[in-house]
Amino acid sequence: MENKGERNSETMANIVRLTLVVINIILACAQSYPSRANSGRNRLIPALTRPCTHQDLNVKSGEGNAAMGGVREQPFIFTNVSASPCMLEGYPGLELLSQKGSLIKRASKQKSDQAIATVIIEPRKTAWFNLNYNAGGAGRTGKPCPAYPKVKITAPGVSQPFVLRADVQTCPRTDFSVTAITSGEPQ
Repeated sequence: MENKGERNSETMANIVRLTLVVINIILACAQSYPSRANSGRNRLIPALTRPCTHQDLNVKSGEGNAAMGGVREQPFIFTNVSASPCMLEGYPGLELLSQKGSLIKRASKQKSDQAIATVIIEPRKTAWFNLNYNAGGAGRTGKPCPAYPKVKITAPGVSQPFVLRADVQTCPRTDFSVTAITSGEPQ
């Protein structure tokens, strides 16, 4: 006949075995879901961070830079207005619009030697990209390049665009491109 002490000892051994099995399952699952590096801070964030949606984001124009010859850089900044982190990866879409909202010009993707990073945007933090274009600077002859009053910006992986007021003066048949999304604030 089995005594109470032996049963308790056997029950405890079964609980320990079951706990070890559960821990091994959790570790195996964790290894099959690798972490993504947050390019802005080099810390690991779970791969299960969800993609950003239109409702998660707000976008605004930053302070642009002008160089000789009419070369312009105009940053646009996405802010995560949600309560949880979300991610963006790749290039945004950007289109110039007429006053009535008609498409005038679509930006191409700027070529880069750097790998495209997945950017995790924590709540109330930002990510950005540059619009690079030429506004017709010194040495240009003829009438000034036209200015357009609106831009339509679509975040990567998000279907609903944002429309902003922005005076972008760009010449036809010149570079008009966007950079990939970068973590943090524009430099």
